[in-house]
Amino acid sequence: MSTPQSVNWAPWVFGEEGVALDDAAETFHEASRISRVALDHRNRSADLLERSRELRQTIARAGARRTEAHTVALPDSILPRLPLDEVVAARRSRRHYHPRPVALEELSATLQTGYGVTGKGPGDVQLRSVPSGGALYPLDAYVAALAVTGLEQRLYRFDPLRDCLEILRPVARSQLEPLTPYPELVANASAVVFLTATFWRSRFKYGQRGYRFALLEAGHVAQNVLLAATALGLASVPLGGFFDRQVNDLLEVDGLHEAALYVIPLGRPEEN
Repeated sequence: MSTPQSVNWAPWVFGEEGVALDDAAETFHEASRISRVALDHRNRSADLLERSRELRQTIARAGARRTEAHTVALPDSILPRLPLDEVVAARRSRRHYHPRPVALEELSATLQTGYGVTGKGPGDVQLRSVPSGGALYPLDAYVAALAVTGLEQRLYRFDPLRDCLEILRPVARSQLEPLTPYPELVANASAVVFLTATFWRSRFKYGQRGYRFALLEAGHVAQNVLLAATALGLASVPLGGFFDRQVNDLLEVDGLHEAALYVIPLGRPEEN
């Protein structure tokens, strides 16, 4: 029996003439290829890091910390002791939530599993739960807590180095639903996690390739969050379809130096 061939969709995407010279995706991919020039840039940056104790200390404190912000301490992360294969097999994108709130301990576990500190590396760099190019950790996680026991309904930023949430400002559910063409995905969520990247943190060392590394890292973090939510019996869904400007505005990031990459609603699973 012959194996059915997959459909060639390329002409639908690029047209009969092939990839256009000004195709944005092709231009990005070409610009972010590793080349001898990129390696030279990387070596210069690596040398600078090696020679500068101040730069190494700055990298060890990677994060958009707001020193004036009040904070909420997070309880220790405690996940159920389940076999990994069971958690992976049980992971599903669940789009409907019960209005019953999520506990602060559960939110803490998802954040700390997603991007928390797990140890120390050379130069006192605090290593996280995901691989990161050069241990530069260009991402930040924000949380809109809508129904979390022990938290006021506000927007927070997760600070993994201090195991706390920075309190930013009040947030209403009505502000979240217009952020995506799929408002039902956040309509009853107890919390919504936003992942952003500050691209220069990676590009300083890796040039254009650092942009790819930030995207890869966001995927690592999101999968950790989803698996932690699954282990805790929570519903979650990775949401890439959102209106970038509106999400950036909500988080008060400029969309250039720091921009939203991922949105992950969390909540109690809808009861059957």
